[in-house]
Amino acid sequence: MKRSSLTVAIIVVLAFAAGLSSDVLYRRWNPSSPQPEQVGTDGGIAAPGSALEPKSHRVTYMPLGMAAQVSAEMPLLLARDVEKIRSLTGSPARVRGRVFRVGHSAKSNTYFLNFGPSREALTAVIFASAAELFERNKTTPKSFEGREVEVHGQIKDHPQYGLEIVLENPAQIKVLN
Repeated sequence: MKRSSLTVAIIVVLAFAAGLSSDVLYRRWNPSSPQPEQVGTDGGIAAPGSALEPKSHRVTYMPLGMAAQVSAEMPLLLARDVEKIRSLTGSPARVRGRVFRVGHSAKSNTYFLNFGPSREALTAVIFASAAELFERNKTTPKSFEGREVEVHGQIKDHPQYGLEIVLENPAQIKVLN
């Protein structure tokens, strides 16, 4: 009988320690109270955004159902409107157009969906990690060639490769015809 009560006591103590450490870690990463005002070098209170203010980064999670709602709020652009696309660099957008050519780099297993014949045209890039997702979804990137599609994601203006949207998930591209 004493052995079972000792076991129960050890389990209770371990559970308490686990709960306490979880609480400490939670408070460490999610401070709920405002930080105390910090004094600057001139004796005044440090301004928000100054080097004295502690940096924190909130992490938020978006349910999958909300992803469809967010994509509906993104601006819809035509792939041939290169200047409009370039003006939204760094922002998420939806782009609609015909895939002119699908290139493939065998060395890195990266696919390039070009929306025009020139380097000025938008390119949707599917890296190797995402190519595996496309293959599991029974969609080959080569099947998009010559088809009207709509892609959504963050627009990047790469200094060497030009305008691009990185497709990390098959849900980011929809065949229209």
